[in-house]
Amino acid sequence: MSKLRKIRNRLNLSIEEVSRNLGISAGYLSQIELGKRQVSNKRAEQIASFYNLDKDQIFLPTRFSIRKVND
Repeated sequence: MSKLRKIRNRLNLSIEEVSRNLGISAGYLSQIELGKRQVSNKRAEQIASFYNLDKDQIFLPTRFSIRKVND
């Protein structure tokens, strides 16, 4: 399950509720959540703002990982 979908589910929000608030179709949001659609910087900001998060917390590329390096 994608990070974006996990966030939505954790908040007990339906895809219809979120898409309505964002002004996009539920199908389009579903494709974003599944990684089948890329989003513009503006749309990423809009989605992150809806969830009160920074866009990098949601849309950080999965091919990169962040880890703490011990000295």
